[in-house]
Parts: sequence; C-alpha cells; structure tokens
Amino acid sequence: MAANGTGVVDISSDLVRKKWMREGLIQNASKSFWAPYTGNSAKSIVFQAKNENASDGHTVVFDFDGNLVGKPVKGKTTATGKGEQKRKFSDKTTVDRYRFIVDNGDEFDGVNVGDLSITQHTDSRSKLADLWVRAKDQALFDTAQMSITHRITSATFTFDNFLDVENTIKTGIGYATGAKRVPLQPFMMSDGKPVWLMVIDSNIKNKLMKSTGAQQVFRDADVRGNDNRVITGVIGKVGNFLLVEADTFFGSSTGANGSTIVSKGYANLDSSEIQFSGLRQYKTNGTAFTPALWTGETGFDASVNALTSRALIMGAGALQNAYGRMPNYKFKESEDFGINTESMMEIWTSFRATKMTAENDDYAVKIGGISNGIVGLDITI
Repeated sequence: MAANGTGVVDISSDLVRKKWMREGLIQNASKSFWAPYTGNSAKSIVFQAKNENASDGHTVVFDFDGNLVGKPVKGKTTATGKGEQKRKFSDKTTVDRYRFIVDNGDEFDGVNVGDLSITQHTDSRSKLADLWVRAKDQALFDTAQMSITHRITSATFTFDNFLDVENTIKTGIGYATGAKRVPLQPFMMSDGKPVWLMVIDSNIKNKLMKSTGAQQVFRDADVRGNDNRVITGVIGKVGNFLLVEADTFFGSSTGANGSTIVSKGYANLDSSEIQFSGLRQYKTNGTAFTPALWTGETGFDASVNALTSRALIMGAGALQNAYGRMPNYKFKESEDFGINTESMMEIWTSFRATKMTAENDDYAVKIGGISNGIVGLDITI
C-alpha cells in the first residue's frame, strides 16, 4: 500500500501489486474446503510447496523419506557393510501459468484509472480471489477423484459397509481394483491421534445415515478439528476415520471421461467453469478408472443413467499443490479512451496426486507408482 495511507496501490510498483493480490487471496483462503488439511510437509493431506523462482514450465520437487525395514545381524556375524540403505522417494510437478480475468465495465467513470484505487479494484480483487478459491478447490477434488489406482466398491453403504472399508484400508486386502497395498499414512489430529480423512457427498451420506448403526454412532461422534481449526462439513470421528461431507460440483467441463479435466496427472484449471466446487459423480457405463462421463461434462444427465458417487479416503501427503512466482494483479484500459477496464489475476501453480518414484530401492509391497495417499470409494447411487 502507498506510504501516504490514501488507499492507493501504486501501478508503477509490481511488487506492491503482487503483495496486495496475495493479501486478498489470504483473506479468502478461509472459504476453502481444503484449507484445514493443507500444510508445507508430507504430514498434511495437501502437501503445498513453492519455488518462487519458477515460472510456467518450471518444476517443483517434493521429497519423501522411507522407513527402515532391514533385518538385524545376529550374534557375532560380521555387521560391517550390511547397513540398510536409507530409502528415498520423490515426486515433482511442473508449474503452469493461469490467468483469471474480469471485465470492470464502465461503472468507475470519473476515477483516474492511472491509479489502482482501492475503491475501484478491491471489488475485482475480491471476486477474483473468490473464483480462485473455487478453482483451486475443484482442482484438488478432481485430481483426487480421477487419479486413484485403488478403489473399493459397494452397492450399499451401511455402517457394516463402513467397518468393512476400514478393514480393507488397514489390511490392504479387499480392493475391487488394484493389487494389495500398504495402508495409507494417516495424518494427525490436534490431540495427536492418527486418522484418515473420508470425504463423501450427500448421496453417500444419505445411505450411511439411514443405517441404524450409523445413527447411534454419529450421535456421540467426536467432532474436534485438526489443529483446532474448523473443518467444513465434519460429521464425526469414527474409529480411525474423520468423516466429512463435501459439496457436489455444479458447473460445466469440456471433454469426456475426465480426460480433459485431469490429463497426464495434472488438473487443468481451464477445463471447467465452476459455480460450486465439490465432488463429482460419474455414469456407470464406463470402466473403473475411465468412467463414461463425470458431472458437468457434455452429455452428462443424472436422470437417465445410474450414477456412482466416488468418495475419497485420504492420508498424509495425498495431494500436491505447487506454486511458482508470486500471484500478480494487473489491469488494462480499453482502447476507447480508457472508458472500460479489465482486471487480471495471474497465478503460477499446479495440482496433482502424489505418485512417488523410488530414488533407490522400493519395498516388497511397493509404494512407488500408486496413488500414495488416496483410495477411491465407489458407491452406486
């Protein structure tokens, strides 16, 4: 902000504009569904990293450490040279540039557009920041739903089904698709208890809550939030699950089979116009990992075909959100003597599910190449 306190952002200062835009994004961050689960380490569900030297096309690297699993040396057997190599895993994501633009119209006649006046541009900043929150949230929902390598399926979802799901997650056995896998790494509640996050939509919640067993359990469920922050849509903590209801996606998307929404592992923010961010459903006449149509894609009609809701079971380090250069705010006058202006928010970012690469040796039950922190739960509606 300008030093004279007049509420003017200096157009000549790119640094000031970037700081002003970032402040607006921070102010809107609390609206995000994923905010309570985001952190700067693999202990969070959304692992967020940044490289402010990165512009579009640059890479941000995520590092992960593995556990020791080696056998001890017995008795007087020579131990020298038999140390287990520490396992190291990594994943990386390429940052792309996205620009969000709003037409300010001519409602600000009489204002000198040579100054980025707060009275003129705060409304644009607020709306752009709100749009960014919805776009970011949807990118995370889409990446999680469309990047799974393991899923559990069921035509019903009673409390008994819920217990079966928990058993599969713990034992690694019982997946409809995908080989046996190690359990998801849980994330920690504020009280130090490890939990997995189960994100469901209204359809699945409706099935579950009609179950007599569920009604009794959730009546007394523990609803304390992670790090004492408010968790949107929380239903309760049952066993090792924190059960949360997410909104349903409303909007439109290009393409089919989710191939445009998420391609080569990356969420494409420019594939969707988003009214409300949330979980999508899909038509059931497709395959496990390439459903025919997802909610919002051209031709999707919930009233014609049977649908499946895909819930998400998530552990630590499930998703990656990378940032490059600092967000920026710019505006452009019209050629008609500056009667109209357009405001533009520019962000360098990318979203993808964590699929780790073993830098040396993988384990007997491999953790490289799979959706490391996400399992799909497909319930027929």
